[in-house]
Amino acid sequence: MKFKTTPLLGCGLLILLTCIMIVISGSYFLYYILILEIVTVLLMYVIITRNERKTWQSLRISEDEVVVGDEVKIEIKSNNTSMIPIAYAKIQSKLYNNHNEMVFPSENMFINPYQIINIRENFEIKTRGIFTKGVIHTEFSDPLRIFSRSRHIEKDIQLVVYPKVYDLNYFYLPSTGLLGTKKVSKSGHEDFSSLKKVRKYNPGDSFKRIHWKVSSKRGEMYVKEYEATSSTKMNLFVDAFNEHYIGDDNRVLEDKIVEIAASVSKYVLKENTDMTMVYHIDKLTQVESRDLSKFPTILKELVTFVAKGSVTLSELLNQETKRLESGSFVVLVTPTITDALVNTVLGLTRRRFEISLILVNDDEEEATEMLRAMGVHVYHISLEDDIKERLEAFS
Repeated sequence: MKFKTTPLLGCGLLILLTCIMIVISGSYFLYYILILEIVTVLLMYVIITRNERKTWQSLRISEDEVVVGDEVKIEIKSNNTSMIPIAYAKIQSKLYNNHNEMVFPSENMFINPYQIINIRENFEIKTRGIFTKGVIHTEFSDPLRIFSRSRHIEKDIQLVVYPKVYDLNYFYLPSTGLLGTKKVSKSGHEDFSSLKKVRKYNPGDSFKRIHWKVSSKRGEMYVKEYEATSSTKMNLFVDAFNEHYIGDDNRVLEDKIVEIAASVSKYVLKENTDMTMVYHIDKLTQVESRDLSKFPTILKELVTFVAKGSVTLSELLNQETKRLESGSFVVLVTPTITDALVNTVLGLTRRRFEISLILVNDDEEEATEMLRAMGVHVYHISLEDDIKERLEAFS
């Protein structure tokens, strides 16, 4: 066992040695040395105690909502309210929640009596989540570094860090007639909840379309014309099974999955396509959206996404696709392809499902070739790949 020495232990040994020398020699001078040593140690103790008790600190964050990659200004204010200077203070801050934390670099400083020190630094935010606690951790030492004290202050904060979202110019959407609301040139499918305009009656128009209120006011026949649409819907399944993320301690893989889900969702909603995002962590989560105005709801769900689920993606698909019509469009985002998932996808293709699978990080060439042979559109994205470039390049 390795013996660790400390400044305080060294002072204790020095005092003990002085006492031994006094006993041996009986020198009065050594008595003065002993008194000086004891007084010095006591003085350092008083200084470090006052430093700790008389320091007031606060933490402030410049923003409430940011996106991963943005910079946030962190301001730490330290006020020495004592007449004794702080010889050494090491100040470090961090933000955390139940799942992760962001630790910022420490600062070493000397603080004069009654001096206020402001530390203002811009830091790049690299982790998504809702951070509710800010911490200031300060380590104090006396001028001779005999004693050290630490102080831990927690402040309530509210910082929402959204995942990075890529504006896609293209993502493959099949023309199955089952995905959102897209305008079409023909009037074979019309959305009777979306009135396009009111126009004069033409021979051959259905009497069911007549706008009787407008016709009575204008003294001639007017009919309602509706948006011609093709009803389509994307079902986005995100893999949250915990065993598929083993080794992802820094949540890099998890963040990549989330960024892909967010980017695809935004593109689909921008195309006026209905969608449902589904995943299972502690419970089943389903987020339905019809247009881009609902995208913030999806983002808020993905901010807190943590891959700690106990339900595999294949199990989730088997359960939830029973409710979907034959020929539905399904997008799967997963870090791995299992035999169970291949069998599940095979069953869905037999029901004429249109399937796109986005494989993140894992490289399973045999499985992906098998899926492509089934008619599945497979994207492979590594952790280093540009998401926008890979998703726009349909393979």
